[in-house]
Amino acid sequence: MLVLVVGLTIFVALHLIPCVPSRRTTLLTSLGEKSYRTVFSIGSFIGLGLIIWGFSMAEYQPVYEPFSWGRSMALTLVPIAVILFAAANMPTHIRAFVRHPMLAGLFLWALAHLAANGDQRSIVLFGTLGIYAVVATISSVSRSKGAAASKAPRWTMDIVAVVAGIIVASLLAKFHGTLFGMPLM
Repeated sequence: MLVLVVGLTIFVALHLIPCVPSRRTTLLTSLGEKSYRTVFSIGSFIGLGLIIWGFSMAEYQPVYEPFSWGRSMALTLVPIAVILFAAANMPTHIRAFVRHPMLAGLFLWALAHLAANGDQRSIVLFGTLGIYAVVATISSVSRSKGAAASKAPRWTMDIVAVVAGIIVASLLAKFHGTLFGMPLM
């Protein structure tokens, strides 16, 4: 469990840096844009690797009985979350409407997994990432009064986000057992 917690700490701490603009500015000034992005990327990759490794090593310890509707909820919310992940990086109407689709998707993904799993390692992983999504969204909204200027949304990009999200979610469902050790089907 320690490796999972260390990985989450590294990953979340790095991703909370933008929540403190003065800290981010100081780091950008001292490191420079390219070095900052490099350190951020390498640190995120290390944190993610530790999360995956730590989760796979952690013992399964039940804490609560998963909700009877948790699996159905997960099968509904995860595809929506993956669509939001895709829409976050494209000029979509989804992105314009949701404002923070990556964080909204992360929250839905975490919520779905908390409803479908009742073990300690799942609570640590999905609970931490769900709380991070809420904190980062609140911080982001409080720091900005309007949406950032970006390319005008295009319906074709919404279609691409939805289709890509459905395809990726279907692949994740099909190979969930192989990838994560917990088959869905």
